[in-house]
Amino acid sequence: SGQTCGGLVQGLNGTIESPGFPHGYPNYANCTWIIVTGERNRIQLSFHTFALEEDFDIVAIYDGQPQQGNLKIRLSGFQLPSPIVSTGSILGLWFTTDFAVSAQGFKAIYEGKAYGLLYFTPEQ
Repeated sequence: SGQTCGGLVQGLNGTIESPGFPHGYPNYANCTWIIVTGERNRIQLSFHTFALEEDFDIVAIYDGQPQQGNLKIRLSGFQLPSPIVSTGSILGLWFTTDFAVSAQGFKAIYEGKAYGLLYFTPEQ
């Protein structure tokens, strides 16, 4: 596909989109984003659009660096996921697609939030 995607994403807030969004993502996509906010922040990731071929095209979210032990959730399909909150200042996203069938893709907004705010109760 030749479309570049992924990379290091820094700053208190920003947007991450699948390559080609909103016109559909390429087959064989393999993108890793690492979101890094300030030292004392957690990251809240909220999807505004989410449409991936069910079971075959996947976004994996990692609490920290994108490695197996940090996997928080795997997302696929057409339902808008609930917001995801990291426990620390790094959140990883890995987007992978197969050889056929593409959908619109995703658009996510991330925000760094200072620790200790009332509306940040750790998930049970």
